[in-house]
Amino acid sequence: MVQTLCKQLMLPLICAAAIGGGAPPASAQPKPQASPAKSTLTVGVSDNGAAMFSSAQFQSMHVTTARDMVFWNVAVMKNRKYLNLTRQWVKAALKAHVQPMISFAGNGNYIPSVKVYTAAIKAFLHAVPQVKVFAPWNEPDWIYRPKLSNNPGLAAGYFNALARYCHRCTIVAGDVYRPVNQGLASWVRAYARALHHRPGAWALHNYDDVRSHTTSQLRAFQRVTRGPIWLTEISGVERRGHWQFKNQNSFAANKDERFLFDLAKRFHRITRIYHYQWQGTPSAPWDSGLVGPQGRPRPAYYTVRSAAQGRLP
Repeated sequence: MVQTLCKQLMLPLICAAAIGGGAPPASAQPKPQASPAKSTLTVGVSDNGAAMFSSAQFQSMHVTTARDMVFWNVAVMKNRKYLNLTRQWVKAALKAHVQPMISFAGNGNYIPSVKVYTAAIKAFLHAVPQVKVFAPWNEPDWIYRPKLSNNPGLAAGYFNALARYCHRCTIVAGDVYRPVNQGLASWVRAYARALHHRPGAWALHNYDDVRSHTTSQLRAFQRVTRGPIWLTEISGVERRGHWQFKNQNSFAANKDERFLFDLAKRFHRITRIYHYQWQGTPSAPWDSGLVGPQGRPRPAYYTVRSAAQGRLP
């Protein structure tokens, strides 16, 4: 619209039991108590506006993480406006007890070298040290920046740089959106070969899956990655310019939203979902807001709130 490659196995526990003589006899074990199943999915919101953190509607959702997209060079720009806005967003997130995640994004069509990128992100880590969860570049496979989208090795270089200098951080790999018929699997495979560090998770924006109620993007992504999958930017969309799908009303968008969270029950590698975005804007070509321009909750709001509270639809 992305962070270990492998889940931790329980083998150490099994071996420990065998060495120590095994578990007690079945008759000595307490009878397990039935308890309602609860989702282990982490649900967040991806939105660049700090005002949402003080909203009573946002607070009642009890989400524990949020994502902001920030220019990759925000900390070295002469104009400090955007860095100050980022600091305000992070401060508001932490005040609301929400874990901030930053996805670095393109600034115009300039594509930096790894060296230039590295200098910029080192400055960011110094300027905003509170952030410990990152995606190196939002949608590096976006076809309208061919210098990067045609060079998955360069995108992997950004990951390597951030993973090298952001100590004790969770760095997600990918953060890609590409449809299957545009070479999603081959792009991610080439990107993965160039990684020097183990990702905390793999990130995907599978909008085509969610709108068409299919799973081709997700299945292709699973085949070429290992470990947790985060859907770092995704939602049911009401209005979006330059897309093959028609605009739709809020009830139809909520059907897509419910399909999205159903994916988390069917694909157990999905451990996080960030809904994009919080509030719709009438003049914007994109609208997938959980609340409308007047601040009224839309049907998808209640779907996301239930999921954030552990009740998947």
